[in-house]
Amino acid sequence: MANLSYFYFIVDALFLFYACYSWYWQANLVVRCRYRISSIIWAVIFIWLGFTWNYIARGDVGITVFLALFLLISIIDGFTGLTNKRIVVAGYFKRTIKYDELYAVKIINIPNPKKPSVLCVFQTKNDRQYALRFNMDVEHFMKVLKPHLDSSVRIEIGGLF
Repeated sequence: MANLSYFYFIVDALFLFYACYSWYWQANLVVRCRYRISSIIWAVIFIWLGFTWNYIARGDVGITVFLALFLLISIIDGFTGLTNKRIVVAGYFKRTIKYDELYAVKIINIPNPKKPSVLCVFQTKNDRQYALRFNMDVEHFMKVLKPHLDSSVRIEIGGLF
């Protein structure tokens, strides 16, 4: 039983470190994207399935702290956007992308009668793509994004597919 407590202590420490790391980047957002509620929904589903299928035992302090940190990380993970140094994306394994890692950017204007909306797909040099949705028009978004991009980054502006 003591080995399990050490395991929870190590995992909780890693989760706490990751929560602080994500919180730091979330606090540095200059331009925020729309909040991704799906990160919280998936966390709640995983926790519910864990209790339903008896993978999570009740009463252990380590698991309680683990679940609290897991929910905290899921809440923080919903905040994405642009900082002065990096792009903050939703994901547990890759939270930020440096601007110099970008190969191409595709900006898609989403028609919305209530407020302007832009979908931006960032493609990295290692062929990963990250999509973020901003509540602004294309012209304003370009003014915000352009100073951060290198001249070699290909920019494509288009409408819906």
